Amino acid sequence: MAAAAGPRIRSGNARRTGLILGIALVLLGLCFKASVRGDGIGYYAYLPTVAGNHSLDMRPTFDRFLNAGVPAWSPNLHIRLPNGLTANYKQVGSAVMAAPFYLATELALVVTPQTEDPTLGAPYQLAFTAASLFYALLALFLLCRFGRDLFGRGSARLAVLAVTFATPLVAYIFFEPSYSHTFSVAALTVFALFLYKTTDSRARWQWFALGVVGGIMVITHVQEILFLALIPAEAIWLISRRRWSLRLLPGYGLLALGGLVGILPQLLDDQLIYGRWLPPSAPNIHFDFLHPQLLPLLFSTHHGWLSWSPFVLVALLGLPLVVRRLGWFAIALIAIGIGEVFLNASLSDWWGGLGFGSRRLTDQTLLLTLGYAAVFEWLRARNLARLVVAGVVAGVLWTILLLANFYYIIRTDVQPTWHDFLNG
Repeated sequence: MAAAAGPRIRSGNARRTGLILGIALVLLGLCFKASVRGDGIGYYAYLPTVAGNHSLDMRPTFDRFLNAGVPAWSPNLHIRLPNGLTANYKQVGSAVMAAPFYLATELALVVTPQTEDPTLGAPYQLAFTAASLFYALLALFLLCRFGRDLFGRGSARLAVLAVTFATPLVAYIFFEPSYSHTFSVAALTVFALFLYKTTDSRARWQWFALGVVGGIMVITHVQEILFLALIPAEAIWLISRRRWSLRLLPGYGLLALGGLVGILPQLLDDQLIYGRWLPPSAPNIHFDFLHPQLLPLLFSTHHGWLSWSPFVLVALLGLPLVVRRLGWFAIALIAIGIGEVFLNASLSDWWGGLGFGSRRLTDQTLLLTLGYAAVFEWLRARNLARLVVAGVVAGVLWTILLLANFYYIIRTDVQPTWHDFLNG
């Protein structure tokens, strides 16, 4: 009987895997927009400017997009600097991560008779958005593996499904892949999980690699610097367990060296374009730490995190269970999440501009995945698996309806009334 059950289980797994792959291909075919637009222009512009035009001046690249009628916030694409160059206030990390895809496309086109525009050419835009998709899938794969080890395969898979399709992340995987969010999620996921997995024994090359990943993470979006707090949090935990020693100091040195390598592209960009070593902020954005818009950030119809993605509450309910399982690592992630909420609430554009949901808080994908998996495991252990599935389905359906409302009805950067928000 056991021998006969084995093939049936494998056959069932194969069918489920085939079904999932089929659904994924349909979603990609119907929803994935392999084009650069909006904020994505700034993140992408480094590649055609440097690799295609062999220049540091973003103006020709920006002008090509604007003249082609590509949707964008044009005021930030026309700022001339005293040195004659055009400012680009988007960080360079996404372009660094996508560079292998862009350069591979450039090499592949060399052997073809067809000539493609390195700025607007469809193959080059596809290369950038395909890189975005690759890093999103990498992050989700790592999250599924990590969640499986902690909470079981079924709970982990449902958690990844929920964090993908019941949070704003779905919009930046499928509809706006040229934005930086998928690159940031991948970089911080790799950094955080690599740090946690190597806490007990970290080789010298791992210290250096951790620094490189951390540096790249920071230059995808400046707020990711908060995740570097995992390093002192780990040190405090080691000290509390009397496991920290001076022998770790060379490792911290290698970490710092790797971090310098990781942020080097941004340092060079800032020095060559702006004549400074730190990136300038966009002229229309500033912080007001004394008056953070915490309630609007969470509950407003203007891209509030919980109003646009109410299923996030389920993940937040699971955080005590995550702390019980992961201890210091979970506490540090929660502290970073709170810090990021406060940081974003203090921004003059706390709603994040024109975009789906609270897009800057997609950085909390790791924490939300763990929260979802913990809740789902707790419910499944009490024979409430159907409630889990029903909850995920409800969260996904809400997001689908809101996506349709946003892209076909709202369409602009406005704060709809609750009536318009709920009824479209």
